[in-house]
Amino acid sequence: MRYAISDIHGCPETLRFALEAVNFSREDELFLLGDYIDRGPDSQGVINYIWKLQADGHAVVCLRGNHEEMLLEFARGQRLLYDWRPAAANHEKVLSWMDSLPHYHETPGYILTHAGLSFWGDDPLKDKQAMLWIRDFQPDIDLDWMGDRILVHGHTPATAAEIAADVRNMSMNKCTCIDSGCAYTREGLGFLTVLNLDTMEAKQFRRVDKYPFRDRLY
Repeated sequence: MRYAISDIHGCPETLRFALEAVNFSREDELFLLGDYIDRGPDSQGVINYIWKLQADGHAVVCLRGNHEEMLLEFARGQRLLYDWRPAAANHEKVLSWMDSLPHYHETPGYILTHAGLSFWGDDPLKDKQAMLWIRDFQPDIDLDWMGDRILVHGHTPATAAEIAADVRNMSMNKCTCIDSGCAYTREGLGFLTVLNLDTMEAKQFRRVDKYPFRDRLY
């Protein structure tokens, strides 16, 4: 099976619980759509768990999110502040890993990005900034360009009910968001969505990681 998850945001125990619940194995593929860090209680724990999965032989593809990009900008001196940074012992390894992450991935039937795609240029796959930051692009989706593919993204948190409806309609809309606000404390949020790309079904798992959280939208 192929699974997609986005916006884990420092919640490693929720990620672990969700993957165990869907019986994720070495025969499966996992696509993580970025934003592994910040907001939740253990950003490094998320990264370490991903690295362990890969080291144990699991097929895990990781994309870059806007929060990884912001940390890289901070490290380059292009941003004055950023809330989370790796400890000195992990600093170079984490930054090197983040800098290697691609902005999108294609798997049969799907295009995966963190935030979405801009359809205002000649080639949506060339606009890296949009893949990290874009919102409200759905009315502009070029259905001819999409063909038989569905765009799966995160970045814009929505309630569990809204995500469930989005997934149900993704074949028609050629797009779905799977960010159910894992690290948010607001009503209707606080879930991690696991989308099965083969069955087109989504399972949602309430956050099990504990406080503190930084509940902001950006």
